[in-house]
Parts: sequence; structure tokens; C-alpha cells
Amino acid sequence: MPDIKLATAQDRDAAIDLVRRLLTELGGTPAPAEAMAPVYERFADDGPSGFVVLAEDGGRFTAVCTVSFVEALRSVGRYAIIQEMYVDPSARSSGVGMEVLQFALDHAVARGCALVELGTPYHGERQIQFYQRAGFTNVGARLRWRP
Repeated sequence: MPDIKLATAQDRDAAIDLVRRLLTELGGTPAPAEAMAPVYERFADDGPSGFVVLAEDGGRFTAVCTVSFVEALRSVGRYAIIQEMYVDPSARSSGVGMEVLQFALDHAVARGCALVELGTPYHGERQIQFYQRAGFTNVGARLRWRP
């Protein structure tokens, strides 16, 4: 059974590695690890910007979930966005992803969030089904703009 925990500053390299693997798997080019490190520091140790959840099994990190805090009028204050969620292919369908997600949801609620949102890949039918099993409702596409 994996250990599910809030990530600390000491977990930086493992968490960043898992996020970079996610981005590569999705077909993107991840930023260099050293560019991600300062952002990670704001999330480590249950930071002010959000938090990171990790699964560790036998000394090997197998899953990551990063959560950002934001505020909006529609949510009447703080809510959370799951930014990255990744399970190592060798650990998929083992239940660890759902454990990590549930830990993240419970912690977001404990930190004052009454709403949690996320986006999935463009052709993310499998991911959508996973999140719906966890109680999420499909409310439409997530769009992006960059200057």
C-alpha cells in the first residue's frame, strides 16, 4: 500500500520529475526542472499558493497531484484547481490515483475550498471517466490563451 502525503521541500525533485513526465506523455515540452523549482517552493509544505500530494511506494514516487488556490466571485472566495495529476504507468489501475485524488480533495476542503475544478487533455475520455468516478461533473471545455 503506498504512502500518500503532502509533499515537502525535500520532495522537490521527485514531484517535478513526475510533472515533467506527465507533460511529455501529453506531447508537450516541459520547462526545465530548474525553472519549475521556484514555483514548487510556493506549493511545498502546504504553501500559500497551494499544495502537492505524492504517493510513495517502496521508496519510489508513483503519483503526483498539484493543487492551486484561486479566488472568484462565483465561488464566494477561495477554490482549488487541480493543475497536474499523474500516475506512473506501472501504477495505473492500482487505485493509487484515486487515493491521491481523494487526499487532495479532502485537503482542499480542509484549506477552505468549497469547489475544486480541473481540466483534462483534449481527448481525455479515460481521464473524464476517472474524475467522474470521484464525483466530478463534466461542465465543459477548459480553454487557454497566451500572449
